[in-house]
Amino acid sequence: MKILFVHALADPHAGGGAEVTIWTLMRAMRDLGHECVLLAASDKEGLRKEVREGVTVYSAKLKNLYLPKHNEQRPVVQKVLWHALDSSNPFMQGFLREVVASERPDVASVHCLNGWSALSMRTLKNAGVPIVQVLHGYEYVCVKATMHRGGKNCASQCASCRLFRLPHRRFSRYANAVVGVSRFTLERHLEQGYFQNVAIRRVIHNARDPRGLGLDEVAATRSPGQPLRIGYIGRLDPSKGLELLLQAFQDADLGDVQLWIAGNGQPDYEKLLRAQWASERIQFLGRMAQRDFYPSVDATVVPSLWEEPLGMVVAESMAFGKPVIGSRRGGISEMIKDEVNGFLFDPGNVKELSFAMRRMVRESVLRAGMGEAARETGKSFIDPQGWARKYVELYEAISLVAKA
Repeated sequence: MKILFVHALADPHAGGGAEVTIWTLMRAMRDLGHECVLLAASDKEGLRKEVREGVTVYSAKLKNLYLPKHNEQRPVVQKVLWHALDSSNPFMQGFLREVVASERPDVASVHCLNGWSALSMRTLKNAGVPIVQVLHGYEYVCVKATMHRGGKNCASQCASCRLFRLPHRRFSRYANAVVGVSRFTLERHLEQGYFQNVAIRRVIHNARDPRGLGLDEVAATRSPGQPLRIGYIGRLDPSKGLELLLQAFQDADLGDVQLWIAGNGQPDYEKLLRAQWASERIQFLGRMAQRDFYPSVDATVVPSLWEEPLGMVVAESMAFGKPVIGSRRGGISEMIKDEVNGFLFDPGNVKELSFAMRRMVRESVLRAGMGEAARETGKSFIDPQGWARKYVELYEAISLVAKA
């Protein structure tokens, strides 16, 4: 089977979690004997073709004001104009038609359409290509893709998102199937009136390659005499709940227990956090590889304030056998079973997080049991080929329906 993947960016190193996820999926598909073609936007002229790791990659010059990149700030006027064109961008459709005509894919696996616009759904439909739309975030509903604004989660679309996402609502009906990386993500789109006429709706949690995480290497062991360490790894951003975590850790009064924070973010915010909270017990480590971080901590905290679509830090932590204290937000609670492989807490309640950390530290038998349960849970998140087979089954099903 030949699968055309359509996504905003091609480079997993320049992108974020969605790019890592797509490349993990394509490698697994390749290893199962399927042919993968990726079409992504670029800042270089024309339509370029190359082969990377056995995947045919097309890069098309984005015909908009700029190529969106993670953590890159733009003036408000530029962003408004960019989203206005991106709502239904006719200037990118020629590239898509050219690649479809050349490659003749059996199915299109559509991911983030930023840059391509929702008009691509109609282009693929008119070309007779069956479409699976995979929802990694809230791009169909929200121009920021987070449904989080001014420190609060959006219960529904604001006026600007309703305007800029009108084409997405209309063109979402062209999908033959829609997949949410969590049940929460899928249901949030359905609640807002998207994909209403799409009969095939599935939830397929993402997976990671254990080799990329370093799980195939000999992990360092924690000495029984060392102080316990609670860890956070990820982007340093207010929506991630860092200040909540830091306050709860201080209030918990955990003696010589350390809090390790790995990752980076906007320089001003990172500088503020370090100036206010860094100490002998609270260490900011900068970016750190998973293989180095997880074996060095005893448990992790995922204190997100926004509705994380899935939160793969939870899956990674569990794969290393580390129990997780996670907020009841988005898809996080779909991976954590309270008091089985971790704890769940309401991120609006700092005392609840402090209490969970005290239990994690003081109840050593419970912590050990949750670590074993976490490792067992994590197995399903580090099986790329098993994960890819779920998509193959779906691709084959919609291909048969389309041919009927």
